[in-house]
Amino acid sequence: MGCLALNRPPDVTPEQDNVVVVKKKVVAAKHDENPMYFGKKPVDSGMVRMVSGLTLVMLFLLVALLIQPSSVFIRFPQRFLSVPTIEVHSAQDLLTQLKANNLWEVEPFSEIPAVIVSKFPGDMPTLDAATQKKAFLHVLLPAAMIALSEVEEERADLEKILAKFPSLPKRLDFDMHAEEYTRLVGLSQNEVFFLRNLCRKYRAYEVADLRRRISPIPVSLIMAQGALESSWGGSRFSLERNNLFGVLAWNNPDHLADGREDGKPYSGVAYASLLDSVRSYILMLNRVPAYKELRQIREETMDSLALANGLHLYSNRGTEYIADLTLLIKSNDLQVYDQCILAGKGGGVGRVRLASLEYPR
Repeated sequence: MGCLALNRPPDVTPEQDNVVVVKKKVVAAKHDENPMYFGKKPVDSGMVRMVSGLTLVMLFLLVALLIQPSSVFIRFPQRFLSVPTIEVHSAQDLLTQLKANNLWEVEPFSEIPAVIVSKFPGDMPTLDAATQKKAFLHVLLPAAMIALSEVEEERADLEKILAKFPSLPKRLDFDMHAEEYTRLVGLSQNEVFFLRNLCRKYRAYEVADLRRRISPIPVSLIMAQGALESSWGGSRFSLERNNLFGVLAWNNPDHLADGREDGKPYSGVAYASLLDSVRSYILMLNRVPAYKELRQIREETMDSLALANGLHLYSNRGTEYIADLTLLIKSNDLQVYDQCILAGKGGGVGRVRLASLEYPR
């Protein structure tokens, strides 16, 4: 209060107040003595300022309307921005955090908290084999379920939009303008852009193929491939680049080559988080032509042992790779995890049992 009193301007006496008023009138008079002109005609400067302000406001609103469609994109990653993320600094810290977040002891039909570990600690391989395996699986479990839940959300949004069509189209034709879809089907502009982005993302424009691609992968298969490709979270790619599934990029200028195959340099892809690695892997299985057979098998069953037969092109080891996956699923009883439920937490995540869902064909 003392500071405010010191900074307060001195009181204005009635005489000084009159002087101020007179000065304002003088300024106004001088302003009026220099009117603005439009051509040779004098115009009211106040009116010019008002019109200019309104013009700027209208221009701003027009620009906002024009750029709105380009900001529409697939929304699924934003759903889990508020999910807690655990940062761990050592293998022992990881074990402590898993236990503290109810992610250490997992039983069939357990509710799995939507809690994400951002990356594996550098000393992950120092754990004994049994502990390392359990830690790896229980870090991957919530990340896999969150990524799969995002796919389900996309599928649900797709089905809601397709339900607006009087008869289901065979193909989504984006040579049509958004206005035509609005006029013929009643879709909003956002729905049209959502469909367009979804088709681009999954590289499919035939409705049947798009539906076939936007479907989940059993948690047990995700775990088996992650374990096999990352050596249970201990590989260099998984520790340095969050790359759990051995995903490679060819002729990638952002990284030095990690090796060569058929004379072409390749490097392991780097991901910002373990969750991003799982998202990328699921998308790869759902859209890459090499895994078309897996998608065909999935129309008949969600059994991970059957789906593994559609991954013979994932590795140059072919049938031996499939045999290793099958053995890993069986020997570690990974199909137990297919019955877990993603518990509600954070950003309104609902209870979802993933592997048991079947989509309409």
